[in-house]
Amino acid sequence: MSDPLPPPYEEFDRALHEAARRATGLSDFGDDLYHEGLDRLIESFAEDLPADDATRAHCFSLTLPGLIGRLHSEQGWREEPACLETSIRRPLVIAGIPRTGTTALHNLLSLDPRFQQLESWIIPNPIVRPPRDAWPRHPLHRAAVERAEALAASSPRVASVHGIAPDEPDECLALMMQSFVTNQLPSLLDLPSYDAWYLAQDEAVGYRRLADNLRLIGFAEPSKTWLLKNPTHLLRMETLLSVFPDARVIHTHRDPVETFASMCSMLAAFRGDPAPGSPAARRIGPRQLRLYRQAAEHTMEVRERRPEVFHDVYQSELRADPIGVLRGIYARFEIDWRPEVEQRMRRWLAERAGPTNRPARPDPADYGLSVAEIEREMARYAAHYDL
Repeated sequence: MSDPLPPPYEEFDRALHEAARRATGLSDFGDDLYHEGLDRLIESFAEDLPADDATRAHCFSLTLPGLIGRLHSEQGWREEPACLETSIRRPLVIAGIPRTGTTALHNLLSLDPRFQQLESWIIPNPIVRPPRDAWPRHPLHRAAVERAEALAASSPRVASVHGIAPDEPDECLALMMQSFVTNQLPSLLDLPSYDAWYLAQDEAVGYRRLADNLRLIGFAEPSKTWLLKNPTHLLRMETLLSVFPDARVIHTHRDPVETFASMCSMLAAFRGDPAPGSPAARRIGPRQLRLYRQAAEHTMEVRERRPEVFHDVYQSELRADPIGVLRGIYARFEIDWRPEVEQRMRRWLAERAGPTNRPARPDPADYGLSVAEIEREMARYAAHYDL
């Protein structure tokens, strides 16, 4: 039996809400503040993308999780209203342009049991995090395992360049899609109409909702420190610090040419691996350079006012001496360094040690960028951080 045809774009809003209700058995989407972002997104689908069945189906599948997540969050807050009274104290936030070492750092820090993080399996359907030994029996965890296995089978390169196992920590980005003011979809689709609107937003509603979702997910362990990671925090650093005023930010860095070449190659994998140099591939780079120049310069301005919040980590140093870099983070933010945590970190590093010869850098020209353009656009950032 063939899959049903996706609705035309003008029927997306109704069809998405109906599909989310059917998938969850829930009906309360919460306040109406998400409608503007969702409307802008659907308008951009219709204006910027083809109307063929495959494209519409892809857009539908990428958008639906935001509404499903809203339903689960609203249900969780109704069931555990006391969670919204808990405090989020001094979260540790990793923010850096993608491919600057953020994921490795996130995984290493997550080995410290004093931190709690957003595990991949719980992000799409926020609930109070159950005890770890109960995860394999939870239906949401089993569904996440099945999704991960399907992704590894259907898109092995996606799994290899940025695969996140269900039990591993993941970015805030997917959780923040509940507001539909999001970098997630314009990173995966060419949506210039939506982008023009999105880049002018402050995402305050999304960050407040993120905070309430953290309160829900961490309600069983409210005293544990949150460890968060999201490259897009660079774009909204002012907003992040208004919602989490005592946050401590680890700012990661790498040579911009290396960074953008690697990032574009990774995003190409998520976009179905268009041939390097093809029109589809060459559309990836200019948008990312525009976004992360704005993000880098915004965070530089915030840092001038709040230097005490930040600690710099360079990917080259993280590769050469990861334990030394981690010790520096703990010292900077006055966190006790514990031998048992170091042992866990060393074990993780040993298990993932591989050949020292790395693959050749992708050619930025294959993704619509030149080395000179990257150096010019990121010159202020590179000079400021001595890259």
